[in-house]
Amino acid sequence: MNDKKTKSNNNLKSDALFKSVMTEPLAAKEFLAEYLPAEIKDILNLDKISIEKDSFVEANLQRQLSDMVYSVKTKAGDDAFIYLLVEHQSSVDHLMAFRLAKYTLLLAERHIDKNEKIPLILPVVVYAGKSKYTAVRNLWQLFDNPELAKKILAGDFRLIDLNAMPDDQIIRKKHLAIFEYILKHIHRRDVLKLWQEIFDKMSHAVLLDQQHDYVYIRKFLSYTDAKVSEEKQEQLTRLIIDNLPKEDGEELMRTIADSYRDEGVNKGIAIGVEKTARRMLQENTDINFISSVTGLSIDDILKIQNKI
Repeated sequence: MNDKKTKSNNNLKSDALFKSVMTEPLAAKEFLAEYLPAEIKDILNLDKISIEKDSFVEANLQRQLSDMVYSVKTKAGDDAFIYLLVEHQSSVDHLMAFRLAKYTLLLAERHIDKNEKIPLILPVVVYAGKSKYTAVRNLWQLFDNPELAKKILAGDFRLIDLNAMPDDQIIRKKHLAIFEYILKHIHRRDVLKLWQEIFDKMSHAVLLDQQHDYVYIRKFLSYTDAKVSEEKQEQLTRLIIDNLPKEDGEELMRTIADSYRDEGVNKGIAIGVEKTARRMLQENTDINFISSVTGLSIDDILKIQNKI
C-alpha cells in the first residue's frame, strides 16, 4: 500500500515538474523544435507560442495526466494548437488514442462555437513510464477493421443528395423509389398530387410495397392524413381506395382511423373523420363502404345520418 502511495506521489511530482518546465517559453520552443514533424515545423513560427489556460483532461484523469495546450502562430499568422499530454504511470493507457481524439474535438468545438474555422490541432504524448509503450497510436487501430474505419471516418461523409437526383433516376429504382421520391418532394403544398404521382409513375414500386405489407405507404399515409385539411381527407381516402386493391385500401384507411381513436392523437382529426362520413352520406355513398373506409360502426354512421 505504501509502495503504491509512493509511486503516486512520485508521479504527481514528476507531472508537476514537467508542467513547470513546459510553461517556460524557451523550454516549450526547444521541445517542439526537437519533436515536431518537419512538415509541421515548416509552417509554424515557434517564436510565437502562448500557453492556453483551459484544461481538456477529464476530472478522473487529472491525477494521472498533466495536459499542456499551446497556441502557436503559423508563419502565415494563423493560429494553431499543439496539445501535449504526459503520462508517468508504469502502466500504459491503451485508450490514449481515443482520449486524444476526444480532446481534439473539444478544442475544435471551442472554435466552432465562436463561428471560427478550426485551427491545426496536433496531439503529442510524452511517455515516461517504466514499461514498454505498447498502446496503439491512432484511433483507427481501436476499431475491429482499422483500414475500413479509417477510410469511412477520415474521408468525406457519404452524401445522398436527393434534391440533386433526377426524378427519373429515383423512379427507376425498385422498392426504395417510393421512399426516396416522397422524401424529395415531401415539402410540396399539394401533397395529394404527390400521392397521385406515386401511383402513376411508380406502380412497380407500389406492387413491391404491397408484398411488404405497404411498409412505405402506411408510413406516408399516417404522415399525410395528419397534415391535410379536413376538406382534403376525403380526397385522400378516394386516392387510396381507387389506386390500391379495394380490400387493401379499406384496411389501410381503417388502420389510420383506428389509430386516431386508440391513441387519441387529435380530437380535431376524429371530428374530421366524422365530417368525411357526413359528406359521403350526402353523396349517397353506401353505408357499408363508409364504415370500411372511416372505421366508424354502422350505428355511428346512422347517428350521423339522423343529424343531417
